[in-house]
Amino acid sequence: MPLLSENSNDRVMLFMDLQNILRSVEAIGTMRLDLDFYSLAAQLAGTRQLVGMYAFDTRRPLGVEDRFRRLHDKLRYMGFRIVAREAYDENRHEQKEVDVALACEIVSHAFRDSYDVAILISGDRDFIPAIQHVQASGKRVEVAAFANSVGEEIKRSADRFHELERMPLLQMSCGLGGVNDE
Repeated sequence: MPLLSENSNDRVMLFMDLQNILRSVEAIGTMRLDLDFYSLAAQLAGTRQLVGMYAFDTRRPLGVEDRFRRLHDKLRYMGFRIVAREAYDENRHEQKEVDVALACEIVSHAFRDSYDVAILISGDRDFIPAIQHVQASGKRVEVAAFANSVGEEIKRSADRFHELERMPLLQMSCGLGGVNDE
């Protein structure tokens, strides 16, 4: 049991690397699963004050079909602020600028005193320097990720680690609003 306890007066902000989490869900098994983002936010915040939620992703240029646009709209409706960069490397099949945008937001909100606890929803170790800067500003950082996409280094750098597979967040897809629905 950690010495630092949750305080219901703590202001919490969520910072989610959307593709990192979606790839983790896809890798869990062969059946089609959807992540319940509402439950994710509610369970991670617990009894604390949830004051902001960000989801970071790439987007396709306007006029080009974007299979994630519907998911972005769904997340916006739930209260997430979507930070979608129009920077995707088609040749390498990877997003660009997203991790840097997330790192900038988590650090800048810490220095503006927007929160007491930042919850990073990603297992990407590239965020360790941002975590360290936030902690140096006197804030706590929790990391939430699936075991298949998180390393020991980022777990150790966090003040607390949430194992997402231990939370009831996944449901079988029924074709009603999932990520891959067209």
